[in-house]
Amino acid sequence: MPLWRTVAVVGVSGSGKTSLAMGTLYAEGLHRFLEGLSTYSRRRLTQAQRPDVDRIDHLPPALALRQRPPVPGPRSTVGTMSEVLNVLRLMMSRLGSHLCPNGHRVPPSIAALREEITCPVCGAHFTHPSAESFAFNSYGACPACQGLGVRSEVDESTLVPDPGQTIADGAVRPWNSGGRRLSMYAAGELGVRLDVPYRSLTDHERDIVLHGEAVKRPVTLPAGRNGRAVQLSVNYDNAVAAVERSLRSDNERTRRLVQRFLITRVCSVCHGTGCGPRRWLRSSPGATWPRSARSAWPGCASSWPGCPRGCRPRSAG
Repeated sequence: MPLWRTVAVVGVSGSGKTSLAMGTLYAEGLHRFLEGLSTYSRRRLTQAQRPDVDRIDHLPPALALRQRPPVPGPRSTVGTMSEVLNVLRLMMSRLGSHLCPNGHRVPPSIAALREEITCPVCGAHFTHPSAESFAFNSYGACPACQGLGVRSEVDESTLVPDPGQTIADGAVRPWNSGGRRLSMYAAGELGVRLDVPYRSLTDHERDIVLHGEAVKRPVTLPAGRNGRAVQLSVNYDNAVAAVERSLRSDNERTRRLVQRFLITRVCSVCHGTGCGPRRWLRSSPGATWPRSARSAWPGCASSWPGCPRGCRPRSAG
């Protein structure tokens, strides 16, 4: 096995990959590492049994080899699992060319090691992005996709799969579960015909079904066998809003049921990077988002009417 190269141990299941990598190379490398520690430290570390081999030559004592299953989660990548992303984030924050508030580009220098940089052109003082500014798990995450790089949007073509059905017969699929059926009756109060095929509805009626305003309407429902009527005040959720509300539910089963109505797209704001714009000023005095990353988000002022973290947009730039 060549040293200082990336070596992959491959083979069919049961061929001995783990025995070679973990039971032999890692076990011997760990012992050579422990031999360089003091007796006090060795007593407090778990020591694996030495491998049953005759000889292993040139194995570095600082061998670091771990075998673990991937961490489940949409933000888990090769970069996060190998921790290479931490190094890249630090490199971007320290070795990058940053923009001062007046638009001058400041080349990389040892000054980036300080918290504040002075522009050599105009003398402006500004704070460079930190490593956390490039992390999609912290405040550097794109507010639109929460750092995932993709967004799940409602696919309107799936909401009414059979236009030949009437709404009363269940044409609008998001309204067919639990209390969502009440929105169907509220749509009737808003002028939508429930007893004709969906394809026969006017454009105005379809717009109410898919994008109607969230209003409260009284509806009358028959209850029991005695013919008595019950009058309820219903908050109307259009078909798209019903899916979005179900996605925010704490019930895992409810969220799974609406997955069929979604389509996944690359986030149009961060373009799949997962990191968001920095043009926000925190509510607390004196704490600012890094201004040097403005150039990467030229359109964020118009794209973000409000920061989800309670911040306000900068007035300049």
